[in-house]
Amino acid sequence: MAQENAKVPDHENTTTHKQEEQGTAESEPTTPGDKFTPYDIHTSPRIPSGLPPDLWTLIQCAPANFAPTHFLSVTRNLLENPNLTASHLARAELSYTSFTDATFNPCAKTPEDLASITKHLRPECRPRLLRDGGIEGFTLEYTVVRKLVPRNPKLDDALMQTCHLLVSNEDIKLTNGDKEEEEEEEVVVKAERYMVVYMPHVDPNNGHAHIPFYHPKVRALAILYTYFPAGTGIAAKNVASAGVLSVYYDLFPQQPLDNRLQRTALKLAEVIHKHARGRQAGYKKRVHHDQIIGQKRFQDTYAELKGKYAKALIEAWVEQTPPEKHVFEDLGIAAFLEELWIDMYGGAVTATREDNGEEMTEAYAHSKKAAAAHENFPGFVDIGCGNGLLVSILNARGWPGWGFDARHRKSWDTFPDAHAQKLREMLLVPAIIQPCSLTTAAATASTEISHTTTPHHNGIFPPKTFIISNHADELTPWTPLLAYLNASPFIAIPCCSHDLGGTRFRAPVHARHVIPDPATETARKKNKQPSAYASLCSWICHLAEETGYKVEKEHLRIPSTRNVAVVGRTRVGQGVRGQDEKGELEQRLSFLTKLVEKEMGGLSVEQVGAMWMKSGDGLLKPGKGGH
Repeated sequence: MAQENAKVPDHENTTTHKQEEQGTAESEPTTPGDKFTPYDIHTSPRIPSGLPPDLWTLIQCAPANFAPTHFLSVTRNLLENPNLTASHLARAELSYTSFTDATFNPCAKTPEDLASITKHLRPECRPRLLRDGGIEGFTLEYTVVRKLVPRNPKLDDALMQTCHLLVSNEDIKLTNGDKEEEEEEEVVVKAERYMVVYMPHVDPNNGHAHIPFYHPKVRALAILYTYFPAGTGIAAKNVASAGVLSVYYDLFPQQPLDNRLQRTALKLAEVIHKHARGRQAGYKKRVHHDQIIGQKRFQDTYAELKGKYAKALIEAWVEQTPPEKHVFEDLGIAAFLEELWIDMYGGAVTATREDNGEEMTEAYAHSKKAAAAHENFPGFVDIGCGNGLLVSILNARGWPGWGFDARHRKSWDTFPDAHAQKLREMLLVPAIIQPCSLTTAAATASTEISHTTTPHHNGIFPPKTFIISNHADELTPWTPLLAYLNASPFIAIPCCSHDLGGTRFRAPVHARHVIPDPATETARKKNKQPSAYASLCSWICHLAEETGYKVEKEHLRIPSTRNVAVVGRTRVGQGVRGQDEKGELEQRLSFLTKLVEKEMGGLSVEQVGAMWMKSGDGLLKPGKGGH
């Protein structure tokens, strides 16, 4: 009993100690400005902005704790990526930038004097200057003219906008005291001020009606970051942070300040604060889009496809899965493939003079290249095509091809007859693991469908057929192998991880193909393993490399977390079929046999084939599969 009683205080002390530790951790003070906590606008610090108070209104103000370089980096990034602050925007296209313009004149009084090129720009692309030639105490650092491009051109119009960065290193006066106090003391402090001004190209008197939904209905807006260098010794009572982030509006007389305008300013300040703090903490961008196809080309084609097909496809949807996700996802993949194929099969289009003597426009050159690509396109096959939507969209766009899946889907019957005939119910049983000799497989290479009790395909297609596997699960690791077998290019968009026998497993990590994670030093010491999806993508890249392909990766702009595309369009080793096609095919089958046995840990292809057929029997049962 004595021992039991003695244990009680120890247990209580341990619990109390843990509670004290938790309390200490929770009560640790944070530096003002680390978190986004806006001031009450009525009691916020009065930071001199230099903006005329009769025109400009302070809308939001928040303490901030980051170096000016991070504010400048974030605002520079927002110039081309306004979608970070406005979800209705796709991107921005820069018409003019002064970054490398040696003729840029920051003291210009007219747009024509700002730079030598401005007089040659179209009127709507010429920069707008600030009223009265600038802002008192500030120097113009750069000027950018951009076109804001909406995600849905049918819903919103594009908008031209001028962006100015102004900088001031002059000392400023801060008021030491609250506005309610009778006695207020002014103190002079050292400060660095950085102001970005955005000016929409509309009539400054009554242009509010022409401003699209995604842009605040104001004549101009300004973002001011005031930074107090270390050691300044600020004496103002209500400024405790290293900096202050402020948002100002130049309002239209006909458009008073409302709740939406206030919320827009709050969101803008919050995004800038978040991104600047992230960069100061060492954040590095991991996901890089548009590595293969440029953002403009993809988004323009995607917008066209969405406007033309999305509504009808969603209304006709008969599957149990959410229509919007699958429709927008497959439209995005189709847009990417269309631009990829134009690059691959369109050849080189040189700029020539048209009949009217004008140089070929970019749009016309693209259309000529697209026409050539359609003529040269060898066709595609979508293995594991699921609902068949991607096959239907691509055929509707004039790209001939077909697809097959282990099960017939209800949606196949909703497509036009010409497209429905391109979809077939069959199981892929690669020739490498079929229960027959390699010689027999080679002899039946030209046979598209093997007539057995279970409809299946041996994975041998017409040479150079473009192979697609979109979330094809069991078929994903076979994609680069089949591409090698057929001397074909391919795209694989992995989803769930299966081995070459069709069994669920965690794919091995191949570090050279894993995107580096910019984790903190503490996380790196924990030796954190890549996710199962990252491991799967690295394995698919490894298989592509093993079969001689130059591996390309793209994070597709689609509404899916499984958005990595592995593309193999060129080979770095020997790869095309020679004159002796039968002998070449046998060599490829022999090579792939060894590769499959190695990747399956020494199992024979006969054993892998038995595993595959067992997995395939499960797929043929009703209710299996989900894509």
